[in-house]
Amino acid sequence: MSLEVIRQMVLDAGMGYFATCEGGQPRVRAMMPILRDDGKLLAATFPSTKKVGQIAKNPKVEICFVDRKLSHCRIEGKAEVSQDLGLKEELWNKQMMLRQFFSGPNDANFVLIVITPVKISMMNIGDKGYTEVKI
Repeated sequence: MSLEVIRQMVLDAGMGYFATCEGGQPRVRAMMPILRDDGKLLAATFPSTKKVGQIAKNPKVEICFVDRKLSHCRIEGKAEVSQDLGLKEELWNKQMMLRQFFSGPNDANFVLIVITPVKISMMNIGDKGYTEVKI
């Protein structure tokens, strides 16, 4: 299993289910990140969202993607909120949906969530368990 298989799954799924934690309670929401060649995920959000505060208190996160064949992957990682313009431009150029929410990479309401994976697991339909993917 390779990172390229995970990249194709992320592209096919389009939407991932991103979990943070707040007061011992998981909080899950749909997000549309991209997976970079270095294995990091980039996602856009508004600076005033609850997830930004949740990440500041506890950077441990997980995101799950399910493709059309019902295979799925779980990516555990550490998240950080960033204003890195180069990364924002990369996401802006690869995620056309952002144009509905932001005027561009320099938009003050556009912050980046960067997720650095610590573990990636994948399961295909019919598998009896997860296979760990090398990062």
